Formats: sequence, C-alpha cells, structure tokens
Amino acid sequence: MLSINPTVISRDKPYTREELMEVIRLAIIAEHDAINLYEQMARFIEDEDIKKVFLDIAREEKTHVGEFTALLLKLDEEQVEELKKGFEEVKEMTGIETKLNDGGNDYFEVLKKAFMDGVERGRRIINILPKTKVHAQSYRVDLIESGEVVSVSKKEFREIPLITQRFSIGIRELKDGSFDPSVATRAGELIAKAEDKQILSRFDAGKKMELGDWETSDECIEQLMKAAGEVSKVTSGKLAMIISPERFSKLLKVHDKSGKTVIEVLKEVFSGGIVVSPEVEEKVIVFANTPSVLDVVIGHELELNEIGPENDSVVFMAMEALDLRLKDPKAVIVLEKSK
Repeated sequence: MLSINPTVISRDKPYTREELMEVIRLAIIAEHDAINLYEQMARFIEDEDIKKVFLDIAREEKTHVGEFTALLLKLDEEQVEELKKGFEEVKEMTGIETKLNDGGNDYFEVLKKAFMDGVERGRRIINILPKTKVHAQSYRVDLIESGEVVSVSKKEFREIPLITQRFSIGIRELKDGSFDPSVATRAGELIAKAEDKQILSRFDAGKKMELGDWETSDECIEQLMKAAGEVSKVTSGKLAMIISPERFSKLLKVHDKSGKTVIEVLKEVFSGGIVVSPEVEEKVIVFANTPSVLDVVIGHELELNEIGPENDSVVFMAMEALDLRLKDPKAVIVLEKSK
C-alpha cells in the first residue's frame, strides 16, 4: 500500500471528511486481507471443527466489509456513482447484472427459517425441561443430597457435547432460486432428534425399576404410580414422564374403575409434562421436573452457518452445545425390561 495510513499520523484533532474516507478504505483493505488469510489457512486444515471456525470467522469478516462499505458509500457520493458505472460496464461486456441492493444472500434467510421450522417440529424433550445458559465449554454438576440438611455431596466438571448437522444445496439452485428449502427442514428435524438422544443418555444414571408388559390398565397405572411415589420421596417437584410411542399406545386403554383412559388418569399426576419420544425406545422415564433435580445446560445456542462451496454444492452447518445436568439421580426412575 503506497498511501499514508491516516491512523499513524500524529494529530491533535478529529479526522476531516476526506481522512475519514481514507480510514474506512484502509479498514476495508484490512478486512479483505483477513478474509484471504483465513480462507487460505482453512484449505489446509484437516480437522473439520477447526476448519469450520476459520471459515465462520472469514464469513464474519465479509460482513465487516459490508459494514465499512456502507459507511464509505454514505460519505463518498462519487464512489456510489462510479460503482454504478462499473456495474453497467460489466453488464455490457458480460451480461452479468449486479445491484447495490441485490440482497445477495437472501437464500440463507429462507434456509434458516426452514431449518428452524424443522427444529421446532422435531423438538420434544427439551421443550419441557428447565434450561441454563453458560458461557463456557464445560459445566459443573453439584450432586445434591437430601437429609436433615440439604447439601452438595459431590462436585464434578463435564465438557458440554457439541451437536452438529450438515446439509448441502446445489450452487445452481441457489443462484436461480429453484432450491427446495425442505432439505434444511429435514436437517432441523435431525438435529432436534440428536438433542433428544443426548438428553436421554444422561437419564440412564437414574434408579432402575422393572418394566412390565402393561397388558391391563391397572398394571400400567400401578407401575407408573409406584415410580412416581419413589420420586416423590426425594422431592415435591412436579412429576414428568418420557415414554415411547409404542408404550404410549398402551395408555390409551380405558381404565375400568374410573371410566377414563389411562392417560387421562395419569395427566393429573404427571403435571410436569408427558413427552412421547421414539428415541427413548423400550423404556419409560419418570422424574421430578424441577431445576433442583435437573436442567439442560446450553453452552452454545443453536445457529446455522454457511460453510462454503464443496464440489457443485454449498454446504451449511448447524451447531449447538448442550447437555442434561442431572443433580439428583434418586429423583429419576428408569423403568426398563430385564435383559
């Protein structure tokens, strides 16, 4: 760069309008330089997680270019006119049409909305549980002991698992707007499915009880009320249940003594929520749905990023970091068949 950097000139007064335009142009150069640097480095990084971070930062730098360009165009009216002339000359020579208000990345907003629609449709368990946001890659678990004095019996730290989901859309489809956003919707449904699996894996630390066949309505109610009674010995928090679709179908029987279906009877007891999830398989989980027993720790909110071109497609990646923090395993009963 041959011009003088106005930021290094000794001065005792603010920039003039002309100097401010120079500063902004310098900032744009620096951002372009950073984009090239990060993208070049990413090409030689084999670790996908690290590569993803470099490309994400490069994309953020492109946003910074847009921010500085917006400032420059506000100050430099001549630059606006010359940009338009340049666009016209390129259009005449090549047929490529560019507009200042082109929007450029409108497809990303469409895909993001479709993705989040899929997430909301797919989410089951996480919707009813207490949540805690942390600004770290790990979290502390205080195991709570109930007695004459409620106290923490054990402390341990755990890393917050990272959950990711990739999907791709053809470059040509993105350019002409013919892409199907349902691809993003499916990706959202799958990451919600992965959330359920991660959360359910932590429930395995709960107390085990035998799961019967539930051939009669009385057997269903008896087993679930027994589990509820065990949980209630530990805490007075609202009771909740996670159950598979196959097991849930057995709760649709009519209870002879009450004249109601079994699920209608149970809803009065499990006011903390009844979630039907195919991920729970041949188990039924009964627990106290209160922050003193458990919560979902969120280390990184769910976000969707455009990773970049790969062959003839553009790759997108969703990522989040979360885990179930189980503070009192005695307040969780896992009903399962004997192996």
